[in-house]
Order: sequence, then structure tokens, then C-alpha cells
Amino acid sequence: MDFVNSYITTGIAVAVVISILFIVHYWYKIIVSNRRIYRMMLTCGIYEDTARYADKFLDIDMDGVRRRCRVCPVPETCERWLNGEAVPNNQFCPNVWHFVSAVENGQGELRHDPKHRPGRRLDA
Repeated sequence: MDFVNSYITTGIAVAVVISILFIVHYWYKIIVSNRRIYRMMLTCGIYEDTARYADKFLDIDMDGVRRRCRVCPVPETCERWLNGEAVPNNQFCPNVWHFVSAVENGQGELRHDPKHRPGRRLDA
């Protein structure tokens, strides 16, 4: 009987550890994608305060933007573009046209041609 109890306890402990690892991984992915979204908004020309409180100030479905960013197939390309490395344009981003249209609607100012200039680092 003690063997059965120890197997059940071990099984529950393993399930809890796996669940915690899954949750931590998901939270990390959310944090990283939110930072990429913020950097992309700034690079596209959206004002800093508007980008920081995008849910309140932008006429964009930010839940959809976050969802598209989290499932993006090329996050490495996005990071390279945002760091100013040699990626030709930001057309790879499924959200960039939402940000550019927000700038065109007066929620920012166009500082560059998104087809030709790479992004910028926030720590530079």
C-alpha cells in the first residue's frame, strides 16, 4: 500500500512541476512578445505614451496584435530588425501595418520608411 501512495504522490508532484514549467514558459513568452510589440510601435513612429498605453489610446485590437506576435514564425527576424541589423524591411511582421495605419491616423509621426530602415534598440 505504501508503494501505491508513493507512486501517486510522485505522479502528482511531476504533474505540478510540469504545470509550473509550462506556466513560466508561457509568461516568459508573453513578456518577450510584449517588449517586441512596444519596440515595433516606437520604431513605426507611435508616440511613446501612446505605445505604453496602447489598449487605451490606439484604435487597434491589441489582443489580436499580442496573439499574432506570440505565434509569429519569425521572432528572430523581428529581433534582428529591431536591433538594426541587416534585415531589409519589416514586412515580415503581421502587425506592422496596424501600427503604420495608427501613425497615419495621427497617433504618432512617421519617422522613417518602414520598408527600408531597420528598427532601433531601446537600450542604445
